[in-house]
Amino acid sequence: MYVDEQIILRDNLPDGLQRDFMELQEYYNTGNWFMFDTAFEAVEASVKAYYLAGKISIEDLNIILKNMVLRNIRNVCR
Repeated sequence: MYVDEQIILRDNLPDGLQRDFMELQEYYNTGNWFMFDTAFEAVEASVKAYYLAGKISIEDLNIILKNMVLRNIRNVCR
């Protein structure tokens, strides 16, 4: 996973999303690509659910998904 420093997520995103992002990072750090890919799918669905529930804005949704797609593309290209 590659963290694009130009894509900044706001610090006060819901705790559940923060935990999801930390979990993805942990799988990346340990090289557990099966769990990373599995968790990635769940986190993507979770992000969309937070948006639909009104807990994050459309801007947050777009930034998060852009960040996640860039991370996943860079991971796959390794």
